[in-house]
Amino acid sequence: MGELLLCNEQIAAMPYYIDGISLNVYSIEELNYYILNNIYLIDSEFMNEELCKWLEKELGLRELADELLNVIYENGKLSTFVEIILRKSFYLNPPQIDELVSVLAQMEEKSDFEVNKMRADRLMEKEKYLSSIYAYKHLLNSEEATAANPIVVGNIYHNLGTAYARLFMFREAIEYYKLAYDKNHDRETLKEWLFAYRCLKDDDSFLQVAMEHGLDDMQITELKNELSMYSRNQEIKDFEELLSKFAEEINQGERNRFCNEADKILNGWKDEYRRICRV
Repeated sequence: MGELLLCNEQIAAMPYYIDGISLNVYSIEELNYYILNNIYLIDSEFMNEELCKWLEKELGLRELADELLNVIYENGKLSTFVEIILRKSFYLNPPQIDELVSVLAQMEEKSDFEVNKMRADRLMEKEKYLSSIYAYKHLLNSEEATAANPIVVGNIYHNLGTAYARLFMFREAIEYYKLAYDKNHDRETLKEWLFAYRCLKDDDSFLQVAMEHGLDDMQITELKNELSMYSRNQEIKDFEELLSKFAEEINQGERNRFCNEADKILNGWKDEYRRICRV
């Protein structure tokens, strides 16, 4: 789950599968860790009999399972269901539990549209870009979107554009940034829209859109310089130094070593891209 967890309780032979983020959990500690780090993604589907049966059968937590089943049968709240898990597990401290339960309680007071936007935003924050794209499009296709504040809808389009940009799908990003700016008229949206053109090396469209929206020569130059600055961060500088080192090795006849190292880098990039595309 990204880091080593100390599990004092029983470990399940068969994991519990959490569909939302394609995750298997094997212990009550891992279940708590999931709740702690994904509180905005938890919805009513989390409160189900299957989870209760897994807690009883795989972890031997019959008393906890029975208490959770009572919440389900009595049409209780999700916040109550989650609070019981957290307090009976003794994995988190009371202030942490209070904060998580408070978040769920607040979400229960919001509309479905507001809650779904919060969840889509959280998917973006966790770099689950493909999942966030599906979530944002679902929001935009809902009836609530037609009556929502245009700025809010524009911001959803903006986030869609950003998700596509982070998947290097800049043409799609441009489309959604344009729709976003038409609704929110936010300068940050305009800037990201223009950056997407630069990433495509479409300087003509970059200049056309910039001028159409009132940017003068100085502002256009500042935008170009800002994007150039992003492309000169330390990580890129380190990579360029590595390429120079590889070039020296090739000149010294160490082509096999270069090929092996290049394969490692490429495979790392592929794995990272698959990760952010995973639903």
